[in-house]
Amino acid sequence: MPSRLGTEIVALEAEDHYLRVHTMLGSDLVLMRLSDAIAAIGPDLGLQVHRSWWVARDAIREVVRTDQRSQLRLMNGLTVPVGRTYTAAVRGAVDLL
Repeated sequence: MPSRLGTEIVALEAEDHYLRVHTMLGSDLVLMRLSDAIAAIGPDLGLQVHRSWWVARDAIREVVRTDQRSQLRLMNGLTVPVGRTYTAAVRGAVDLL
């Protein structure tokens, strides 16, 4: 990860064969699979909320519901979708759902 982004990862977003790393200082693409990044970070710091998204637990600020779908608003302003497959896991991890 580029040093200009700092070390506090807010979210990871899969984009084709790349991974967009979001921090409070910005975002950048790195060549890595989402599953490998999640394994490297470990399960205690965050959770996968969509097939293309992982978020840090501490970064979640609000849950937004729209038309039977939930989204998470993060501390850096990002809005992240919650996939149906991941709703139960997110509900168990986040008291807001």
